[in-house]
Amino acid sequence: MAAEFPETAVRIVLISRADGRTEGVPVGSYLASYNPEGDGGNGVVTWTRDPAQAMTFPTEAAATACYRAVPLNRPLRPDGKPNQPLTMFTVAFW
Repeated sequence: MAAEFPETAVRIVLISRADGRTEGVPVGSYLASYNPEGDGGNGVVTWTRDPAQAMTFPTEAAATACYRAVPLNRPLRPDGKPNQPLTMFTVAFW
């Protein structure tokens, strides 16, 4: 039986890498799991083609907060800017 989601549930969909490249990137996939603390603060992400397996958020603001999450174990990049590992990708909220 497929999981039921409210019509207002928001999912994060992968468009490309932040620089626009799509080679090796599962374009059109949904964010299935994300741990910004994983891999020493570099973030660990998995994508899925199945919308029923996607992470869902109650609002676009909640999805944005996930997308911009800063890991506590590595809050800054080497250039001193906030470390937001998932922003290495361009995404859409659906």
